[in-house]
Amino acid sequence: MLAAGLAACGTVKELGAADKVSTAFEGLGDGKSLKVELSVDATPAELIAFNKAVDPGKPMEQQSAQAVAGLTFAFSLSSDKPLKDLDSFKKAKGSGDYNAMYSDPAFNFSYTLAGKDGKVYLDVRQVNAKMYAKLDVEGFLKLVGGEAPSIGELADSLPTDAKAAKDALAGKWISFDPRTMEQIGKGAGAGRGVLSPAPTPDARTTQELGKSVQGILSRRLAFEDKGTKDGADHIVVSAPARGLVEDLLKAFRPLAKDVPNLAGLPTAAPTGVPDRKLDLDLYLKDKALSSASFDLAQLSEKAGKDVHLPVKVAFGKDATAAQAPSGATEFTAADFQGVMTAVLMGGIGEAGGGVGHRPGAGAGTGSGSGSGSGSGEGGGTGGPSRATGSKLTDDQVKELAKAGGVSEETIRLMAESGLTYDDFKDMMES
Repeated sequence: MLAAGLAACGTVKELGAADKVSTAFEGLGDGKSLKVELSVDATPAELIAFNKAVDPGKPMEQQSAQAVAGLTFAFSLSSDKPLKDLDSFKKAKGSGDYNAMYSDPAFNFSYTLAGKDGKVYLDVRQVNAKMYAKLDVEGFLKLVGGEAPSIGELADSLPTDAKAAKDALAGKWISFDPRTMEQIGKGAGAGRGVLSPAPTPDARTTQELGKSVQGILSRRLAFEDKGTKDGADHIVVSAPARGLVEDLLKAFRPLAKDVPNLAGLPTAAPTGVPDRKLDLDLYLKDKALSSASFDLAQLSEKAGKDVHLPVKVAFGKDATAAQAPSGATEFTAADFQGVMTAVLMGGIGEAGGGVGHRPGAGAGTGSGSGSGSGSGEGGGTGGPSRATGSKLTDDQVKELAKAGGVSEETIRLMAESGLTYDDFKDMMES
């Protein structure tokens, strides 16, 4: 967006420092690959000091500070042509819509989240239009401060033939068609705990928004050439925080009617946005953008002048092309839904509704003849039969969808992986 803002300014070639920045950003697409690394450029002591200043009631543990201080999120992109020559790259550059790039088979890319010690928490790749992923579930949950469930118990709750799901939970490589997520979204509806595609504005609206943002940036941003530091040109980009946020909110507000996710946008800059100038440090080498650094402490009114939390983004045009891992297990949409259901539906029985109160449930036994009669706590008649190893009936699909808070299409999709009526019941009651 910064480069786009500069390009919109007719006098950019006369701005000196801004000219250097514009050229540096434009040059990122000259090569056949691009690598971007986001890292926490702070020491554990700086993290603890920042946390103490902004949230003194919740002290940060030394172990957590050490883990976060070494985190790096890396993104790499490669193709057999210069990136700037690819249609999807040109479209993204002109409209600000980067979704086309991710679905373009001409690109191979990877995302990696790793610690300073080399431990990889997340590795996602697209190679030749096929996706690969590996996640350290327990490690990731501990990293973000959550309670890691027993992965073994969760895996045991899945059907015995759900190898792909079990491999995913065990941190092994899985592979899937990029269209799998789209398939999941189409079958999800508005059900609880299920992904659905977010509506997006049309191309014309997106382009108009891009022009509006360009105008805001070219008007609000200021540039100062600080000379040379460690062999790189040092340029500071500044902007008034509150004024910039308010202008951007005005630009995005008209989209709220077309994009439901934007309906909650505030009408004015939140009170937490500081009413002062913010600085972004850019470093350029050989007329190319080398890195950018931003002190997050600038965003907090509670952080004193001696408290800092810098984050760094490094850029390179020599990324190694993503490689397809060997031995990956094919993961289908039904496999994905099976895992999500096992995780998200565990508390349904405890909520006092759904399958926990179905007719014929409880200590007694049911006839299984379709009448649903039984002597258990549930009592009553008329419940659907408990089919084992057979295709779900329409009544069973309706019952499971209602009990699980998901769409009927999602239940049918999950059943394609071999899940039986009893499997669904067991997962919901666990």
